Amino acid sequence: MLALRQAADEAGDWRLLGYELYVTLEPCAMCAGAIVLARLDRLVFGASDPKAGMCGSLGNIVQDPRLNHRVELTSGMLADEAGEILRRFFRERR
Repeated sequence: MLALRQAADEAGDWRLLGYELYVTLEPCAMCAGAIVLARLDRLVFGASDPKAGMCGSLGNIVQDPRLNHRVELTSGMLADEAGEILRRFFRERR
């Protein structure tokens, strides 16, 4: 959400047409909805989230044909590396 806000501020428009977002973890429903509403062109994520992911795991909000915008989706990009980044982050927090 913060990245979308910052990009919109820098673009001077809430529509992020022509923008791509790269993230380590599959977005949840709230973030997937924000991605669609921001009109991002493409989403790339590494690790799937079988418990909360809404970009292919539990559902696919970003490509739902009932919505007015669909996002090109690339999943599993460097999935092992992304998973390790997340594991290390949470291990250090404990």
